[in-house]
Amino acid sequence: MLIIIGIFFCGCVNQTMNSDNNTLKEIPDVSKNLSIVSKNNFTDAQKKLSTDLLQLIGVINLPDGISRNMLEQQMNQNRQLKWVDDSGATINETTGHKLVYVYITTGKNTNESLIKASVWNITDIDPANNLVVAWVDTNNLINLASLESVQSIQTVTPPMTK
Repeated sequence: MLIIIGIFFCGCVNQTMNSDNNTLKEIPDVSKNLSIVSKNNFTDAQKKLSTDLLQLIGVINLPDGISRNMLEQQMNQNRQLKWVDDSGATINETTGHKLVYVYITTGKNTNESLIKASVWNITDIDPANNLVVAWVDTNNLINLASLESVQSIQTVTPPMTK
């Protein structure tokens, strides 16, 4: 039976103790493959955005092996991201306005016009839960999050079917 003495995420070597003969055995340090994000150094607006949105707009790095193009393709496939022309028509190319489908959690009695001015299109509103569902230009996410009445913004997760 092995007992873990400690795991250190500072580049130290991890060790386990073999209970049969009380000797220490080195195990590989996997901490270099972990992506831990601390929002301590973020602006107040950035702290309101979910991690995937921060990755999408380039505030934090993507995991190794994932490119921005791969992230965008996956989000597009999940109907979380699309590109539109100036008239609002969806286009199949990655030019035009990049819109992301998000839940916006607001404070109580938030004036809808404040949110409407910062989004491309509101698709649903749930006043009982202080929730707005909208398409937002990725270039406008930080501006939207900077509104005092906005508490958080996260990507809409589509329902999964079997």
